[in-house]
Amino acid sequence: MLKILPIKSQGQCGSCYAFAFITLLEFLHSIQVKSKTALSEQQIVDCSTMDNGCGGGYFTNTFNYLRSNTWQVNSEAFYTYKGVASRCAFNSAASSRTRFGTLAYARVSVNNAVAMQQALIDYGPLWVSLFVGDNTASGRQISLGFNAYRSGIFQASGCPTLVTSTNHAVVIVGYGVDTATNIPYWKVRNSWGSNWGDSGYFRIRRGVNMCGIESGPFYIGNAA
Repeated sequence: MLKILPIKSQGQCGSCYAFAFITLLEFLHSIQVKSKTALSEQQIVDCSTMDNGCGGGYFTNTFNYLRSNTWQVNSEAFYTYKGVASRCAFNSAASSRTRFGTLAYARVSVNNAVAMQQALIDYGPLWVSLFVGDNTASGRQISLGFNAYRSGIFQASGCPTLVTSTNHAVVIVGYGVDTATNIPYWKVRNSWGSNWGDSGYFRIRRGVNMCGIESGPFYIGNAA
């Protein structure tokens, strides 16, 4: 599993997209400067106007915001997480922000677990989304199962697989095969705090696009 910062919690704000995106930036920053700095999810929630604050967002919208902000992100210590959308308070003072070089992103081949594995090796963590339930009868069952996850490999029968059905962004940080069941899995970082799941992480079946997790993976790297 990739070495990244401790698990965080988005609270009641629908900011999973920001937490997933910042995880990728924190990993990239740690590789570049050989140290770990927590970066600001709240900046994305407040300042990425193409996203919807606590009402959700999407990878490409957030990336376009970062580009328009000349690749600058405040530290978490300076621009702390509130869990509600507020007025943008980005500060460009050098002491309070990290400035990346020009970045680029790519979308990995859809429904291609092998390509995702290689991207994970070559570029680091993957921003992905999946369906974790809704208020329909079948969706409630999936939601109950996901919310109650503590260990093992998450699987849900009847879970939609189209990227347009996904409703929660997370980060793939590793993969493997369960020794007890021989089931291949993804190791995934959530943003619901360390008391949820397996210390904030979960495993989900790999190679079958379970709940759409292989339908829209992205990674970030330095532009060529």
